[in-house]
Amino acid sequence: MWRNRIDIPTNWAVVTSGTAASFVLSDPNHSHTVLLLVMLLTCSFWFIEARRYRYYDLWGGWLRLLESDYYGTILQENRVALSQIWQQLVVRDMHYPHYKTTFLESLGRRLRNNYLAIFLFLLLAWLLKLTIHPRPDLPPIDAVTWINHASVALIPGPWVTGAVVAFYIVLFLIALFARGSSDTVVEVLPYNKVLQKLALPSQKPVSDRMRAGVPRRTYDRAPWDNTID
Repeated sequence: MWRNRIDIPTNWAVVTSGTAASFVLSDPNHSHTVLLLVMLLTCSFWFIEARRYRYYDLWGGWLRLLESDYYGTILQENRVALSQIWQQLVVRDMHYPHYKTTFLESLGRRLRNNYLAIFLFLLLAWLLKLTIHPRPDLPPIDAVTWINHASVALIPGPWVTGAVVAFYIVLFLIALFARGSSDTVVEVLPYNKVLQKLALPSQKPVSDRMRAGVPRRTYDRAPWDNTID
């Protein structure tokens, strides 16, 4: 279910970006401002997806332990041992769930996986629009006057271009540096890493009620010492 919920904002972003690019490039009278607005709209999809990914990463860790320690044990040994460490960790984390990744790390992961390509597509469409459909009320476009054609209403072209450049610099910085301790998806995360994320939660609780009424639970050491690298 959460896998589908994560992908839905990406589908919205792809459809919206493609529709906007087709609309803007199809007629010289259509303003390039539409593409700038779609960039902002795509940011909202990106934030929604990053938030959903934090929940997916939380519950994916529980499922990963069930696959490795429950189903794996049944298939291999045809039995399940009771009162094991992983069972205690899953029960404790279900009672007091904590995020296993920060919002910034989630933004970076979704940006690298999906949204960087969408934003680059929008940037190319915007540059192409300014090049092939220059404003008729401005001097002919060339290397010097091109930037003036990026103006939006009363906002000068250099200001608009500078904002776009700054926006994409921030995107590339997030893509490069917003990384967690492990960039592996939770479905194939090594067993020890999953245990470590459950045993040593470093992020805030999921529930606002818990955040306000229950002290934040942190753990200086895992319940075992010889399992975590």
